[in-house]
Amino acid sequence: MKQNRTNVRTTALMFGAVFFGGAAGSLLRELFSVTIPGAVFLTQTFGINVVACFILGWLYSVRHRVHAHVLHLGAVGFCGGLSTFSSFVADLERLAMSNIWVASSAATLEIAVGLAAAILGEAIGRRIHLRGASE
Repeated sequence: MKQNRTNVRTTALMFGAVFFGGAAGSLLRELFSVTIPGAVFLTQTFGINVVACFILGWLYSVRHRVHAHVLHLGAVGFCGGLSTFSSFVADLERLAMSNIWVASSAATLEIAVGLAAAILGEAIGRRIHLRGASE
């Protein structure tokens, strides 16, 4: 019976971490999307998604050193709420209405820069950990 209570508590903490992280990320994304206008050749969510990719890369680098609930809060919740695919697609549709090639270029650029940001975040996270471990 004690094991069932532990599993229920752990699951509740996991869902709570995702919920609160997602709420914070979504609110922050909405705040930035209202204050940052979209560019002619980029989506409104470009910068937001790149920042979220960088954070995801950094969280990936520390995944073995933090509790799983920190990853649920940060990666699944916060970054999931911050970088939303639906806003990305809506922005691409807005761009495609004026020029399909601009929308295609924007999608390619955002995916490539997001991937680069995730790789950079992971590399910086590893470097910081290695520097901290050697001191």
